[in-house]
Amino acid sequence: FDKLQQMVIPLRMQEDVDSNSITIRSKPFQDKEECLWLCTKCSTVNPLLNSMGNQCINCQQPFVHSFYAFETLPLVEFIPEGGISDQEAESLINSDPPAKQRAGGDTTWKESDRGDVQTMTFEGPTVGTGGGGGGGGGETFEDRLQQWDTVSSYSPIEISANIMRQMHKSEVLILKWPSPLRYQFYKNCMPEIILKMCDNCNRIFYADDLELQYLKLKACPFCRKKVDAEEASPPAEQ
Repeated sequence: FDKLQQMVIPLRMQEDVDSNSITIRSKPFQDKEECLWLCTKCSTVNPLLNSMGNQCINCQQPFVHSFYAFETLPLVEFIPEGGISDQEAESLINSDPPAKQRAGGDTTWKESDRGDVQTMTFEGPTVGTGGGGGGGGGETFEDRLQQWDTVSSYSPIEISANIMRQMHKSEVLILKWPSPLRYQFYKNCMPEIILKMCDNCNRIFYADDLELQYLKLKACPFCRKKVDAEEASPPAEQ
C-alpha cells in the first residue's frame, strides 16, 4: 500500500482515473448475494456488516453456525410452553406422531350421480380440528413461526405440547446443557439438509462435514473428543 501511494499516474490517464473513481463512489455498496445471511425465522436477508452483531437485524434471532465450515445453519430456536419441563419436551419430541398423522389423515372419496353427470369428490381432513393436550388443535410449527412479533429483545418461539408431538425427532436438535442451564431446542427448517451435533460440546455441523472429520481425526473437530471406530465409520448402505 505504501508503494502504491508513491506511484504517479501518467497525465494522459489522469482524467479517466478521476472520472472512473467518481463513478464507482456514486454507486451504492452491495454485498454479493451468495455471501449474505438469510434468517431462517423471518426470511430477512442480513448484510455482512451487521450493526446487531451475530443476529438477525429484524427478529434478532442469533445465527447458528456450523463449527467446521462456519456457514449459517437453517435452524430456528424454540422453547416449551410454560409448565413443560425440558425432559417432558424431549419425551414428546421423541414419541411417535399421532396415528392419524402417520396414516395421512382421514381422507375419503365421495361419489355423486346427478343424471348424466357423475362426479367424485376427495375430502381431506378438516384443518384446525382435533388436537388434544397442550391446545393448538391443528396448529403447526410453521403457524407459530408466522406469529412472531417485532420486539426490542429476542425471545425464542414458544411451542405447545401438541405441536411437539407432531414434530419428527430427526428434525429437532436438543442441546443438553448441564444444570442449572436449560436445554436448547432447535428445529431444522430444511430437513433435506442433514445436521448432526457432538454430544460432548453441543456444536452443530453438517452431517457430511462431521463424518469426514471423524474419519480423518477420529475426533470432534471442535472439542477433539475421541470417537470409536464404529461411530467414525459412515452407516452401511442397505
